[in-house]
Amino acid sequence: MMFRRKGEKALYSFLDAKCIGRTCFQPGMYQHRSPLSCGGSRNTGSSDTHCCMRRAYRGCPGGPDGARVEQDPDIGEIIHVGLPVYDPELAKERKSEGWKHA
Repeated sequence: MMFRRKGEKALYSFLDAKCIGRTCFQPGMYQHRSPLSCGGSRNTGSSDTHCCMRRAYRGCPGGPDGARVEQDPDIGEIIHVGLPVYDPELAKERKSEGWKHA
């Protein structure tokens, strides 16, 4: 899903339309780097990508929205963490800041 901010031409890539109302919403510019460690410039020369910084550096959590807890008789409590839950109030706040679907 692509988002843009009012007054900007750049389109930011996100996982889906509900990202605007999630706590992990972090638009930014991802700079592509080469894996060289022998010195010199590590910039690959490719242009920066407008995307979610959480998604670029850590990846989006897998699974459904929210978290669920399971009880296992051998292990104990198991917590399955998915995407942060969509918050309509947070989405409304970000829309008032100028963010919208592109």
